[in-house]
Amino acid sequence: MLRRRDPLPRLPEHLGLLARPWGLDSQLSRLSGRKRLAGEDFAFAVLGDAEPGRFWLWRKLFNRPGVFREQLSAIQRHPVDFTVQLGDMVSRGLPRHYERFFRELHGVGVEKPYLTVCGNHDRSNPHGGSHSAAYRALLGRSNYHFDHGGVRFVVLDSSRARVTRLQLKWLSLVFDTGLRKVVFTHMPPALLRLWGGGATGRRMGGFRRNAEAFTNLAAQARVERVYMGHVHCFGVQDYKGVRYVLSGGGGSPLFPCGSADKFHHYLTVSVTAQGLRERVHSLDGSSFEIPAGKVVLPS
Repeated sequence: MLRRRDPLPRLPEHLGLLARPWGLDSQLSRLSGRKRLAGEDFAFAVLGDAEPGRFWLWRKLFNRPGVFREQLSAIQRHPVDFTVQLGDMVSRGLPRHYERFFRELHGVGVEKPYLTVCGNHDRSNPHGGSHSAAYRALLGRSNYHFDHGGVRFVVLDSSRARVTRLQLKWLSLVFDTGLRKVVFTHMPPALLRLWGGGATGRRMGGFRRNAEAFTNLAAQARVERVYMGHVHCFGVQDYKGVRYVLSGGGGSPLFPCGSADKFHHYLTVSVTAQGLRERVHSLDGSSFEIPAGKVVLPS
């Protein structure tokens, strides 16, 4: 377990009660009731950034209301064992924002285990100095792993636009397993030059600190997938034998980001002995499968 550096905040008692069913331990306990044997086929869902936009002008220009709710409701109709949301559940990590988020989960009637990744908006300040104390108090650890159906699923906190040496050490221990491996994190490694990687002022390209060390470690461990959000679009890249899938279309504004593939969507992922296959579901009800062939990075 990684060391906590920030004190846990004092939050309204009613918010703690509202959040309790959605905490990490509660959701992992629910998932343990859906045990899968190694080699057994199953599926899970991936939902990207969902915060509606901090400012009214952003919401008016780049978003439409209710997208997160629509897509979350649609996921409940798929035969998936669990959902992972890739961060940015709230516009800013304030109690009233988290309360709105939990009430939306209750309102949709989410029935399948729902696991989260800490995003930069889930912190006390989305851009600049911040802490994740409210996220951890309400939802639990921001670095964790769980095993399901012969796969080790790893959630890595990159919400401060970095991965630390301590996290890399933790990853090396978590990756020391004969199980298949899948990683979920909020920010892409910036060195991959993915989707707006030049916009360093807003960290659109993702995290830079220890990005190379992370990609090397993922390659050495033969990680099958790394799922990421943060940039509000869709994309796929292969790097050092690892497939990186960007899915940032959970309901946040579709800002200009250097990519033409900006659309609201979520993923369903089939896990079989032959590999992982993703289907991309658009808001209009259409869907397509990501081809299994190698995607080559541009030079």
